[in-house]
Amino acid sequence: MGAETVRPLPSRLAGCFAAMVVGLVLIAGFAPAASANEKGAAQQLQRLKDEPSKLRNFLRQMPKGTDLHTHLSGSVYAESMIKWGAADGKCVDPVTYVSSFPPCTGDQVPLANALLDTTLFDNIVEAWSMRGFLPGEESGHDHFFATFDLFGGAFSGRTPYGLAEETNRAGRQNVQYTEPLITPQFGHTLQIANQVGYNPDFGELRESLLNAGLLEAIPAASAQATTALTGQQQILDCDGENRQPGCDVEVGFDVQVLRNQQPVVAFAQLLFGFELMKADPNWVGMNMVQPEDASLSITYYRLHMQMIKFLKGFYPEGNVTLHAGELVPGLTPPEDLRFHIRQAVNVAGAQRIGHGADLKWEKNPQGLLDDIVEKKVCLEINLSSNAQILELKGKAHPIRDYVKNGVRVTLSTDDEGVSRTDLTNQYGIAVRQHGYGYRRLKEFAQEGLRCSFLPSSEKQKLLNRQNKLFSQFEAKFKPKVRKPRK
Repeated sequence: MGAETVRPLPSRLAGCFAAMVVGLVLIAGFAPAASANEKGAAQQLQRLKDEPSKLRNFLRQMPKGTDLHTHLSGSVYAESMIKWGAADGKCVDPVTYVSSFPPCTGDQVPLANALLDTTLFDNIVEAWSMRGFLPGEESGHDHFFATFDLFGGAFSGRTPYGLAEETNRAGRQNVQYTEPLITPQFGHTLQIANQVGYNPDFGELRESLLNAGLLEAIPAASAQATTALTGQQQILDCDGENRQPGCDVEVGFDVQVLRNQQPVVAFAQLLFGFELMKADPNWVGMNMVQPEDASLSITYYRLHMQMIKFLKGFYPEGNVTLHAGELVPGLTPPEDLRFHIRQAVNVAGAQRIGHGADLKWEKNPQGLLDDIVEKKVCLEINLSSNAQILELKGKAHPIRDYVKNGVRVTLSTDDEGVSRTDLTNQYGIAVRQHGYGYRRLKEFAQEGLRCSFLPSSEKQKLLNRQNKLFSQFEAKFKPKVRKPRK
């Protein structure tokens, strides 16, 4: 992929017959026959599971397919944002650690000061991430979500650099594809939504928003994706002598819809997202974000699911993944724990859900699991952030219930920069805390590609490549054969 030319994702209409055949294969969950050395890799993992550094090295080299649930700004480490913000002349409040655009006023200081003041630097990193965090007056949930408002000013304007960091980290870990979440043209969408006002008749509301010029920002949103991809290729020297691992990572963007908003603003974002996916193949999916327990998020959760159901009738090709069930008792009243995942699956018709952490508090969990399996919904599991935000880990985490019941599960990072983690560590947690072996980890990696929002032909190409990567990886480990007793 050249530095000046961005190869868009193939059209969904290209090669219809071939795509249909591939789609049937993928839906059936087809996987190639196990390699001759898969047993050897499984044996090696068993030997290393109690040796953390060796286990990490093994898992880092193992093909991991995808990171399907990754918020781009949250994927960037705070150290990078400080450096970029300093170079851009940004400011920071040395008490609240809120970053902002220049000129610096009041008590604000240049963010560049942090490069010379190690105490300020460390305080900013800890405010902008979970590094060193200990629950006290502030919970992990509150600290985690507060970081985005703190580093937003520093990250603004640096999307290509963030994408370069995210994909390069992925490439170094043998990840083939990521779907970063970005909020496109929110200012324009907000303005049009407030201008039009809410109408409970979704059909009339849709027409009013379109007539008011909602789609005028589509070219800018397309340019946002193209600029990010082009910049990423240039930063990683993808056509040069110093080509970086991130150059080989495919990218498809997911539209990030802010859910803690008034209904008209949420609907306008959803409508814009469906139209953007229709107009630009670089935008492959859509997700609703912000805390599920936030005031407007939880008040209008059922309404949001109805909005998506309605809009999918107009845009049946639009792909939807939803944060659903990122809740535990205490965050909300018990009644609000009983329907979020079910509504996302059975009302909104999401093809994927993220987190699914409140499974055991949902009404009829087994019936819900049966629905998820029947509808072939994929689950994006985020082990680190669930531990930090929800204090849900080990046997308390529902990943085993999903896997045991045949749900299509893949591992993802959520916000690896905020969490101070990476995808390799998610696989490590799956081994250390949940006892999964090599074959299950391999299934997580394969399922990630099968669950991606890539067009079928592109998906099959990456699955074929993944099979070759697994064969090369497993060839390093010859299975040990027991000698027969004499």
